[in-house]
Amino acid sequence: MSDDRAPDDSDSAESATSPGPDEELRRAAQLARDAVTNAAAAAGVTARTVGTEFWKVATAPLSPLDTARTVMKMVTGTNVTGTIGQGVRQVQQVASTVLGVEDSLARSQRRDSAEALRERGDAILDSSHIAKVQPYDVHPSFSGILDELTPDEARILRFLAVAGPQPMIDVRTKTLFQLGSELLGSGINMVAEMAGCRWPNLDQHYFANLNRLGLVRLSSEPVADYRRYALIEVQIPALDALAKAKKSITVYRSIFLSEFGSQFVEMCLDTTGYHAGGWEHDERGDKIIGKGSRRSTEHTGT
Repeated sequence: MSDDRAPDDSDSAESATSPGPDEELRRAAQLARDAVTNAAAAAGVTARTVGTEFWKVATAPLSPLDTARTVMKMVTGTNVTGTIGQGVRQVQQVASTVLGVEDSLARSQRRDSAEALRERGDAILDSSHIAKVQPYDVHPSFSGILDELTPDEARILRFLAVAGPQPMIDVRTKTLFQLGSELLGSGINMVAEMAGCRWPNLDQHYFANLNRLGLVRLSSEPVADYRRYALIEVQIPALDALAKAKKSITVYRSIFLSEFGSQFVEMCLDTTGYHAGGWEHDERGDKIIGKGSRRSTEHTGT
């Protein structure tokens, strides 16, 4: 049976106070923003950091109110940066399903077909170079690379640009013809300390990222003056590795900026007045007498 009664005042009041979709999204956005900002402030994170990580999606369609509340509950932990990233991804993913908008994460995970990839490649080949838009000395990836660098990694790049190639060693067990040799220590160096890094113990993480970005090269070739390796061989990580075996060998390697990395530093990092802590020159003014640039040296434990 149909309900023929006329709407009363209570119905009108309820419809007037019920939030519409736009109002719900606005409230959801406000809750999520306030929650992240408060948690960041409690953890000592600056407002600028919050803005960099969270407000990237402030202008994008946001999720419903319940997702915003979930984000608010998530930020009670101590890992604020990770939480902000999770919240951003959650808001974007829910928005893509609820509002039909493809978010950046979904786009990055979508695999193009071979035909689509070929079309994109042909479009690049067909496009002409416009100097005003893309100068020859500024690679289009430089802006993105800056977003993927930590302050310590920037310090390492600046140091290598001024001080040049630096010695690095591996420590291995000594075997006949090095068959079956075991790696005891890898990539031992002093670059992070010399560059003034805040967290020098994370140097292997830094080098991995810088190598991934094509800015540095971890080479099997030694530096020209093998005497520079003596300082590396008496560092604690090297001594600990040498103590693991009765007979061991240190393999001389090096780390240096790639040509792409040199161009990046020249364009993006200021080295004016920087002297690499006094390591900008390692010229002893004498000649090497003996075996020259050795690739390794042997050690025998007691």
